[in-house]
Amino acid sequence: MTQLNTIGEHFAEHLAYARSVEAYRTQQHETEPKVNVVGAGGVITAAFEQLRKAAENTEEHLLFQSAIRRFFKRSFITRDRNLIDKSGDELAIELTLAGYTANDSLTKAQVAEITDLSQQYYGAYEQVLNNRQASGDKALHWTLDVLSARVEAILTDHSLDDAFVDTASEYLTELVSARDREAQDFGARLLVAIYYTLLKSNDAIIRATLLSRYGVTPDNYDHYVSFNKMIDKLLDSKPVDKLTRFVDRQGAPLRVLRRMMYDQPQIDKLLESRDRFLEAYEQQVNKEYERINTRLNRAILRSVVFLVITKFVIGIAMEVPYDMWVYGEIHWPALIINLLFPPVYMLLLRSTLTLPSYANTTALVDRASAMLYGGSEQIVSARVRERRYSSTFNFIYTVSALAIFSLVTWLLLQIGFSWVHIVVFFLFFSAASFLGFRLSRLVRELEVVREKQNGFTFLRDLIYLPFVVLGQWMNEKYSKINVVTTLLDMVIELPLKTVLRLVRQWNAFIDDRKDSI
Repeated sequence: MTQLNTIGEHFAEHLAYARSVEAYRTQQHETEPKVNVVGAGGVITAAFEQLRKAAENTEEHLLFQSAIRRFFKRSFITRDRNLIDKSGDELAIELTLAGYTANDSLTKAQVAEITDLSQQYYGAYEQVLNNRQASGDKALHWTLDVLSARVEAILTDHSLDDAFVDTASEYLTELVSARDREAQDFGARLLVAIYYTLLKSNDAIIRATLLSRYGVTPDNYDHYVSFNKMIDKLLDSKPVDKLTRFVDRQGAPLRVLRRMMYDQPQIDKLLESRDRFLEAYEQQVNKEYERINTRLNRAILRSVVFLVITKFVIGIAMEVPYDMWVYGEIHWPALIINLLFPPVYMLLLRSTLTLPSYANTTALVDRASAMLYGGSEQIVSARVRERRYSSTFNFIYTVSALAIFSLVTWLLLQIGFSWVHIVVFFLFFSAASFLGFRLSRLVRELEVVREKQNGFTFLRDLIYLPFVVLGQWMNEKYSKINVVTTLLDMVIELPLKTVLRLVRQWNAFIDDRKDSI
């Protein structure tokens, strides 16, 4: 089949609409007056932001939205109504000084819209707290998270991603069996799964997207509260978790297509010819392999920096005081091993990560052909289900994990580690294992043909998988209470940004005084 099928035709239509929205936004942006930022503290703010990025331990494309959220969180937590009323201008200054946006790139219309949104969502935040309809953290999720995502959408055009999501939804709906599609909230479940796995979005962006898609705003307060409660249940539901894993397994050809939308400006022309498109698609696959290789190297570096920073804080706060109290001096062997082993281990893990083979490239091209040009018989639906294994496998896995933990503990005791040092070793070795496992997912995201295991990979997985599981559990807890980022936010960022804002206000006051003379 050389002509686009229904999904392909709809993809071309979504793409054309996204391009028109992009062009309109660009034209509007060029003609509107801009905001010029002149203020003290640019070097300090930019330097702190680099440190904050290293400690954030999140996806790179989410750092911008995270920075916006931190700005609004300071004003929400301190209940600073004055800052809320001029939040658009203050945010423009902060993002420019931090290097997230270029000077004279934000428009006055964007700044005014941001201020209006912040007033709206801060009012909803106060109302939620006053009515005691949610705890402080949940009230922030319902309001602050949505505000930060919506503000980020004002400053960043997501038209192409919207087109991609519509196409991915249509294709994946065909892959899911009719029985699974019968669920009343299937559309919302699939949207969450797509944003989680294919766009790597966080809960804030997903919540804001669901609210926007269903037209729910804080203006209708009761409906806004009830809808957010529904989203809370949806994000934690088992059906969403199962569908997310299904989308992750089927998402490789879609991930390449998404990158192609950004890298190939003439993709709409390529779609007119099946051969030309598939040739360009294969080139894109190879480009993605190169991009993964670069991302792996960069992610390893960031992970090493993250581990070193976190280990330094833990060492100062826990290990050094313990050593001085118990031994009267620092136990250098344990401190050095705990500091150096996790980063070195991360670097060794990098050497085991290999890119997919040519057979995988061919399989990806075939999937893309079936998705956009093939007949309905080429898209075979499947049930969304979990694999179930015998309890014997679970028992053997549990015993082997306990044996590995016991062996490592015994070895550490033999070289003079105390139980405190052992706990710290397990924490950081597990964190490094989980970070390494997440990096391996970058490769698996483009795999359609899975590589067969050999004796070495089987033994490696058997040994380090228990630490990955422990690291995952720790990561879930750490993401809720990130000690390093909390210290940076409360001890450094809050007073630093407050002082810099006062300095800017003082400079403005002095300028006014000069003008009045």
